[in-house]
Amino acid sequence: MNDRRAGSQAVWALLTEGVTRARLEAHRIQHMLDRGLLMVEQSEEKDHLYQMAGDVITGMPERLNALMVALDRTSLALSKMGEDFLSSRLPLSEKNLVEEAVAAAFGAGQQRHSDESVRRVAERYIKERLTT
Repeated sequence: MNDRRAGSQAVWALLTEGVTRARLEAHRIQHMLDRGLLMVEQSEEKDHLYQMAGDVITGMPERLNALMVALDRTSLALSKMGEDFLSSRLPLSEKNLVEEAVAAAFGAGQQRHSDESVRRVAERYIKERLTT
C-alpha cells in the first residue's frame, strides 16, 4: 500500500510541476502576444495585416485565454488534491506558520468559513427569495 501512495504522490508532484511550467509559458506567450498586437495596432499597414491574418490576430487572444482558464482550473484541482498530502507531511508548527503567512498576506477573509457563517448566509438568501 505504501508503494501505491508514494507513486500517487510522485504523479501529483509531476502533474503540478507540468501545470506550473505550462502556466509560466502561457504567461510568457501572453506578453509576446501583447507586444505583437501593439505592433499591429501601431502599424501603417494595420488594415492589410487584418485582411491577411485577421483570424489569427483576433483568435490568438481568445485561444490563449481559454488555455489559461484550463490551466488555472487544473492547478486549482491539483492544489485541492495536494492539500491533504502536504498537510499530512508537515508538523503542526509548520502548518500554523503557513496559515499565519496566508492570513497575513491575503487577510482573514481567505480562511474557510465556519458552519455558522455559512448558515447565516443561507438563511439570508432563503429569506430574500421568499420575500421577492
